[in-house]
Amino acid sequence: MDRCGKLPTLQWVALWLTCVPWAIGAPSADAFEQKMQEANRMRQSGNYPEAERLYAESLRDAEKYGEHDLRLAKSLNNLAVLHHLQGRYADAEPLYNRAYSIWERVLGNDDDRVATCLNNLGDLYRQLGRIEQAEAAHNRALAIREKILRDAPVRLAQTLNSVGLIEQQQAKYPQAEASHKRALALQELSASKDQLQIAATLNNLAELYRGTSRHAEAEPLYRRSIEIKRKLLGDEPPDLAATLNNYAAMLQDQGDFSQAERLYRSSLAIRERALGVDHPQVALSVNNLGTLLRTQGHAAEAEQLLKRGLAIWEKTLGPAHRNVAAALSNIAELYAGTGRLAEAEPIYRQSLEILEKGLGQDHIEVAKVAQNMGSLFSRQDKHKGAEGFFRRALAIREKVFGPDHAANADLVQLLAASLNAQGRYTEAGTLFRRASGIYESSLGPSHPSVARSLAAYASTLRQARKESEAAEIETRVRSILGTR
Repeated sequence: MDRCGKLPTLQWVALWLTCVPWAIGAPSADAFEQKMQEANRMRQSGNYPEAERLYAESLRDAEKYGEHDLRLAKSLNNLAVLHHLQGRYADAEPLYNRAYSIWERVLGNDDDRVATCLNNLGDLYRQLGRIEQAEAAHNRALAIREKILRDAPVRLAQTLNSVGLIEQQQAKYPQAEASHKRALALQELSASKDQLQIAATLNNLAELYRGTSRHAEAEPLYRRSIEIKRKLLGDEPPDLAATLNNYAAMLQDQGDFSQAERLYRSSLAIRERALGVDHPQVALSVNNLGTLLRTQGHAAEAEQLLKRGLAIWEKTLGPAHRNVAAALSNIAELYAGTGRLAEAEPIYRQSLEILEKGLGQDHIEVAKVAQNMGSLFSRQDKHKGAEGFFRRALAIREKVFGPDHAANADLVQLLAASLNAQGRYTEAGTLFRRASGIYESSLGPSHPSVARSLAAYASTLRQARKESEAAEIETRVRSILGTR
């Protein structure tokens, strides 16, 4: 069964500004900049309480310079970034807006610092699920930075990264891949070669590949990102926890449950220590660990974790956020898997309603929940209802991935089974044959999934009284499985 399940921690690019030049020897300017740099170091190392103290002190100092002083805008932006990282989105937004207003008023529309604040606001809007606002902010930031490319290629790369994340969230995968690859090329060719920004881009590109079942391409990117972060930041920063979480999700996809659990628990522990127990990123680790434990049959602990994640997200992101929908879907799947079918259906429907309103009728996340609803109906022998949900999910997936993508195979097989249960053997057989072809092209001709799909196809042929064709297919199944 497909599921909302594991959620990624995509890296937003929170940009720290370079020092605005003042007269050499001005003690107040030097002291301000030193405090700001120390706050940046505390933030990057994960010491958020000390970073907040220093940023707040810098802001109080900067307020004395007046509403047209660039140090005030810088202080506002950097404190906003910290609140953003802490999940205090309501605190961050007005600070970003105030910083943006100062920079635009003093510097005009085409300054890189204006683009910086637009980029940060766009990342905030994306995490709040306000996709149209996020896209508008990032596109404007990108336009500014494309104009000043020679002066700021690394910052252009950061905006391209953010644009790529929006494109991923909109399931525009080819465009997202192009944005992330262009960002990575700019970062690796730049004189500074900011390794932490490279690590963030590697993580984002790996997430894109994982989300489109390109695991072999994703794994080395995850490993390189983790290696960079550990080398530069140690074993405790939240940035490391993000990539550990995402790498664990890929290992779970591949069936390596013990290693995935170890990494999920490590990610959760880092986040709880650095961010506190009620942070949205903590909820993400909690949710992902819960989905893994559900898969392993640890229903009681899984339910406790999934409900904890749901409560955090409802409190911090609001009841209409896509993460809330994902958490609801995961709880519903847990109930469905443990026989609590009547409890599962209304929760699935609530999840589906949130996603349809927030992301649109044809988003890939809608397809995932629709597929889960179809599976729930199949378990209750409501095969006609299941067919409707499976067809809807498949239509979305085909639109996003194309008709023969590996990610479609399981869903084609589920639709075939629902038709077979209704006695529509010819239609079912066509789909079982299609599913086996997708499995074969993506996994190879000897994979067990090919054999299972062909065996279902042969069974359908027998039900349709096509004995000789069924026998031929069964011979191939035995050959794949190594049986006589």
